[in-house]
Amino acid sequence: MRFSSRRQLIIETLHACTNHPTAEELYEIVRKTMPSISLGTVYRNLNLLVDTGDIRRFEAPGQGKARYDAKKEEHTHLVCTECETVYDVELQSVTGFDAEVEKATGFVTAEHDIVLKGTCRSCRSNLIR
Repeated sequence: MRFSSRRQLIIETLHACTNHPTAEELYEIVRKTMPSISLGTVYRNLNLLVDTGDIRRFEAPGQGKARYDAKKEEHTHLVCTECETVYDVELQSVTGFDAEVEKATGFVTAEHDIVLKGTCRSCRSNLIR
């Protein structure tokens, strides 16, 4: 796949983001560098990058919008229900999860997106005060 300057900027910007932005949030960041880019162009390129496996898309429960992640390796997302921040976490127990599902059901997992909802450390400390 040929990377246009727009697509290259979108993927580079997503790699620099740690907050798992929505398409609209990514658009606001990208247009600071390329004011002529449209929201439609951002959406089309994100969809193409997801289809080619260059990035991941996931739904954060309760937020109603897809979020995008440049980290392609399978990992778990933690979503704070207070501040809506999304965090990455590597859990070794997830590795055995696919084998356990197959043993119990015969279902072979190709990939998974695990999203856990709760309250982050920062919000919890603010609630306690």
